[in-house]
Amino acid sequence: MSAAPLLDVADVHKAYRLPRPRPFAAHGFKPALSGVSFAVIAGRSFGVVGESGSGKSTLARIALALDRPDAGAVRLEGRSLFDLGRRDLRAQRAHMQMIFQDPFGSLDPRMRVERIIAEPLAAQGGVSRAERRARVAAQLQAVGLRPGDAQNYPHEFSGGQRQRIAIARALITRPKLVIADEPVSALDVSVQAQALNLMTDLMRDAGVTFLLISHDLAVVAHICETTAVMFRGKIVEAGPTAALFASPAHPYTRELVDATPRLDRAPKAAAPLSAPPAPASGRGCPYAPRCPQARPRCGEDAPALTEAGEGRRVACWFPLG
Repeated sequence: MSAAPLLDVADVHKAYRLPRPRPFAAHGFKPALSGVSFAVIAGRSFGVVGESGSGKSTLARIALALDRPDAGAVRLEGRSLFDLGRRDLRAQRAHMQMIFQDPFGSLDPRMRVERIIAEPLAAQGGVSRAERRARVAAQLQAVGLRPGDAQNYPHEFSGGQRQRIAIARALITRPKLVIADEPVSALDVSVQAQALNLMTDLMRDAGVTFLLISHDLAVVAHICETTAVMFRGKIVEAGPTAALFASPAHPYTRELVDATPRLDRAPKAAAPLSAPPAPASGRGCPYAPRCPQARPRCGEDAPALTEAGEGRRVACWFPLG
């Protein structure tokens, strides 16, 4: 029997309440996640890709138990995070940390680097000041900075160095899972490569498993063995990263792959939007209005995510060959 997954996300739903359109009117709701399920195996980093508004960041916050879903479950090593009390959840968070998108906004400018990196240790408690300083120095060296940088403030560092500080903070508790939400999107291209190589080294040397959230397919392909593609709050395709990007089964995955710049091919022209619009009931496939090969059934019934062989799953009535 295979081992239990490190992180198990099961049928998660989340909707946000909208402002009232007029006084005394009922609130509307905007769905962010609609039945998302996947599992992350220890030692095998997992990527989630999709355009802005697809629900990726909401998923990241729920996976870390920062937000509560409307329905569904999130389990870390078999323990349901939303069934734990506050004390047990705090202890469980020692095994999972997050790297945020913005290296400028995620670090408190009034705090020295030593205090920033040691924050997760302070929240857990039970660590002496001497041990905190020693572990901060070790983490700074692990991410390619000097131990003496602990006494500086965030404004004294470049964007790439700040993201290294954020990575050091995420790793200070020696977590088993790190959730990285667009960790390199705010960095220059040359600095992105440094950060990605650092994450790869941490996977190999420290045994860290990443749940990587990104809109950049090249970033995910560099880090993750398995990838899920999200569109409007649903996973439309999932499977081994190399196979998924080399031969997409869902038209939306194909659209993402074709939109990724590559030096070995000319840009492809956008496919015409020949599909019928989705019905007002919302029963049809959410991608149907943009799909160049949509058929009447696509506007009537939403396909479920089903097995497609070789570890692939796809939610499409007429998957690509």
